This record gives sequence, structure tokens and C-alpha cells, in this order.
Amino acid sequence: MTARMAALVVSFFGLWVVCAQYARPAQPQGGDHGDYRVESEYLLRFADFTEWSAPETTTHPTINFCVLGRDPYGELLDKALLTHPVGERRTVIVRGQRLRDLGRCDVLFISSSKSKNESTIFNQLRNSGVLTVGDSPDFAARGGIIQFVREGGRIRFLINVDAAERAGIKINASLLALAKIVHDAPAKGGG
Repeated sequence: MTARMAALVVSFFGLWVVCAQYARPAQPQGGDHGDYRVESEYLLRFADFTEWSAPETTTHPTINFCVLGRDPYGELLDKALLTHPVGERRTVIVRGQRLRDLGRCDVLFISSSKSKNESTIFNQLRNSGVLTVGDSPDFAARGGIIQFVREGGRIRFLINVDAAERAGIKINASLLALAKIVHDAPAKGGG
């Protein structure tokens, strides 16, 4: 087995262990917000298994995780991300109510509080190299890259491979193997 193949096997196994650990039943809204803790950890893992094609993205000393709209994570996101670099890049969290206020984002969580504006946001981010993540219904089908879903009391995720390709983002096959793959929803009224 080549060194590259061995590294891929180790990476896949590591991702599987992390996802198996965190893909446990979500806590009810009134509980300790275990589902938000799990999603926070997933955001970090998504970045670990994403390759950005824009050279300025990979050479920048930080990886910016942005939260647009109401922040459901709060300190859970800080704990999950701030002490864990992605590769050699230090993690930074930026929060805001308007896309233009966030500055440079590598990973953008779009809160369900912004679901009415998703089409506009996706159009503004077209070809931007930003990994978009959300949890509103049909987020991925409407053009978001990764959507959190709750199935059988567990947090799972969908990946829209069309949206990732449009953004110039390559998602590692190990992560794709753990997701439900979706494509853009067909245009309404078209035949």
C-alpha cells in the first residue's frame, strides 16, 4: 500500500470515528443543546475535508468561520473551533446580520433566520469559494452546499455537489461517503 493510500485510509477512519461519535441522538430544544454542539464539531470537520481551489484561500493564515443571522451556537462554536486549527491555519469566528459585514468567509453558516434571503445570498456567493452550511428546510436543494438534517433523532447532513462545484470547492470523498448527496432542485415551471 502506498503512503498516499495509507494516509487516505487513516483520514477516512478518523472521519468515520468523529462522525460516529457525534452522530448520536439530538437533544430536545429545551435540553443542553447537544445538537448544536454536534453541529459545531461538524463545521470544523467539514473544513478539514474541504479543498478550496482559490490560491488566496489556502495561503491565508486563518480560516474564517462566519455565522450569518441569529447564532444558534454561541459559545459552543467558540469551544469547538477556536483552539483547533484547520491544517496550518488558525480558526477565526465572525458573526453578523448582513453578508457584507462579515468580510472574508471560508465557511459560512446561514442561520434559518435568514432563510427568506437564501436565494439572494447564494447569488452573491456564486463562484466565491465559500462553503455554505445551513439547517433550513431545502437549504441544499436551493443552492446551499451542506445542510444539517435531523433523521431518527440524529444529526445527518446533505451535500449538494452541484453547489460545491459552482463554488470551486472540492469535498473529500470520505466526507461525501458519509453524506446524502443531493443536486440543485429543478427550476420551477421548466420542463
